[in-house]
Amino acid sequence: MMTWDRNRNAITTGSRVLINGTGKTGLIKAIHGEGKSAEQIRRSKCVEVEGCEGQFEPTELFRLGLH
Repeated sequence: MMTWDRNRNAITTGSRVLINGTGKTGLIKAIHGEGKSAEQIRRSKCVEVEGCEGQFEPTELFRLGLH
């Protein structure tokens, strides 16, 4: 599944991201957006980042690189 980060860069499973406000970085493990529109995915906590607890909104993320 694909969505967009805070700066409208495409992010997918395996993308390296920075989490806004924490300074933590990691790879996206999963994006849980089944049954949601692109805009609903972008505004919901549905992204799992490796090494970080919980799920994040794509708008909380900054893409650092692709896989």
